[in-house]
Amino acid sequence: MSAPEWPSLDDVAHVTEFDTYQMRKIASELEEWVAGLTAPAFSEGYTTGSLKSVDTSGNLTEDQIGTWPTAHGFTRTVGAASGAAASLDGRTAVLGRVYGEVVAQYLEVIKAIRASADEYDKANHASGGGDGSGG
Repeated sequence: MSAPEWPSLDDVAHVTEFDTYQMRKIASELEEWVAGLTAPAFSEGYTTGSLKSVDTSGNLTEDQIGTWPTAHGFTRTVGAASGAAASLDGRTAVLGRVYGEVVAQYLEVIKAIRASADEYDKANHASGGGDGSGG
């Protein structure tokens, strides 16, 4: 039985190359959208979608959502703690915490793209393949 063909290992013409300029460009584009997630509530250009706007505008109570079974479950989800009724002060603590975690992971993705581009540049430089800038 012959050895399996491994693209990029058996055929130099199919070696995958990464354009680190494009990687950094994508990271920069993602960064441009961060303000929409982290800006103060109702700041210029970002009226919804930020964590602060969720905290200020997402404070729905059971009276506003309803008491039918699914609405009651949703009210419990956005309450002070898992399984709790809507918080008395109107905060959406659970929803806010999860939203904050999403924002934190979004920022980590940007860091990871930049770190990957740096590593590819180092590897390309060490192998004499240039800086991966694509240009």
